[in-house]
Amino acid sequence: MTQIQQEEVRVTDAAVARALRQQHGFLGHFLAPRSPSEVAPALGMAPNLVHHHARKLADLGLLFEARREGGRVYYQLAAREFRVPSDLLPPGDEEGNGTADLRELSQGFLRAYERSWSRMHAGEEDLFGFGDAGRPARPVPLPSEPSAEPCPTHLDALTLRLSPERYAQLARAITALLDEAAAEGIREGGYPCTVALLAFQGVPGEGEAGTFNGIARRTNSFLGVAPS
Repeated sequence: MTQIQQEEVRVTDAAVARALRQQHGFLGHFLAPRSPSEVAPALGMAPNLVHHHARKLADLGLLFEARREGGRVYYQLAAREFRVPSDLLPPGDEEGNGTADLRELSQGFLRAYERSWSRMHAGEEDLFGFGDAGRPARPVPLPSEPSAEPCPTHLDALTLRLSPERYAQLARAITALLDEAAAEGIREGGYPCTVALLAFQGVPGEGEAGTFNGIARRTNSFLGVAPS
């Protein structure tokens, strides 16, 4: 019986859930049927190594053999969406919810930051601003020079007291911008980029401290001057 790609698959095995998280980028190359030799250049891997990983993921049910043609095996994702119950990989697990997300985002951001920093223009500064209701923190100053790279690293964090309603409204508004970008689809000739939203109750470095009453703004950006 010929297997076809499903719209949705529910994952019930922790090993499959870990592989899904660890190999998320690898798996994304097989949304449509692709052979290891086709995918290898984009991954910077030898075709036989790509085939090895694809075969292991097929054994776990994340990929399947779509067809064989001219001596090549074409693999495809078993589903367009995989749903993983939260308790299958709890935060305490090395690949658990939250733990792995933050580790991967932190490692990726630091690698990109080191690259941006190595190309930094002379005179660049980090900004730590503080304010209160009477005198809010100053807005982030606009950059004066173009960025040294096409998609530079950018960090912008705001800490202040918010009502639960305003907190949710603000987080959803930023998420809506990400939804808008996702709906635009893939830009041909663009660069692989990650834009992440982190929102939480508490103060960085201090936990859920109840004594913070000001407004703190922290930026660390290489965006450069906005194009006219």
